[in-house]
Amino acid sequence: SDFAVRRALSLAIDRGAISSQLYGPAGQPTCNVIPAPPIYVSTANDECLSQNLDEANRILDEAGWVRGADGIREKDGVRLSILYQTSTNSLRQSTQALVKQWWEQIGVETELRNVDSGVFFGGDPASPDTYGKFYADIQMYTNSYSGTDPESYLANWRCEEEIAREENQWLGNNIPRWCNRDYEALVEQMSQTASLDERAELAKQMNDMLMQDYVMIPLTHRGSPSVHANS
Repeated sequence: SDFAVRRALSLAIDRGAISSQLYGPAGQPTCNVIPAPPIYVSTANDECLSQNLDEANRILDEAGWVRGADGIREKDGVRLSILYQTSTNSLRQSTQALVKQWWEQIGVETELRNVDSGVFFGGDPASPDTYGKFYADIQMYTNSYSGTDPESYLANWRCEEEIAREENQWLGNNIPRWCNRDYEALVEQMSQTASLDERAELAKQMNDMLMQDYVMIPLTHRGSPSVHANS
């Protein structure tokens, strides 16, 4: 819940390395939850496109997170240790390994955990290991929307309607359980707005609220390559 920690974690990541080393031409580094189409893409968060370990370390120093003898930071008796989980997938485990290496450079202890994808993405309300329950500090998976309009996708971060919790069998789309009434007002406004340019501005505002609260830390805009035969 520490804002400084979330910002430092984001700045420590080399998104270019993740995209080029692990995804190739199909991956592009991004700082937005809405990375396309271009009319909806915000430039307000582009700071994250350049890894900045020095700034990440400065932020944590300033916030009072002090390195211990083993290099891991502590504050008020709390060790800066993170449980980072994802589904079992060689690409995701490679991403975890890279991110852990960078976070260790800023004094963050990172425990990696991977869960069988059938369990992680499953809907069993009795399982503690589903991504909907989110019993970890950070978890990683791919999420996006179909088509070219993000209205319904952005509505996933509403409060009562979408927060994953016991009452809805942990199946709500708002998995970080973030709630912001100003954001909800923008969701409602977008549902009543027809102008494409105005819709684009509303989408950027909502994107920026999610990004600047570090509700999520985007890594890669993952393309979906396809080929077609002339025949």
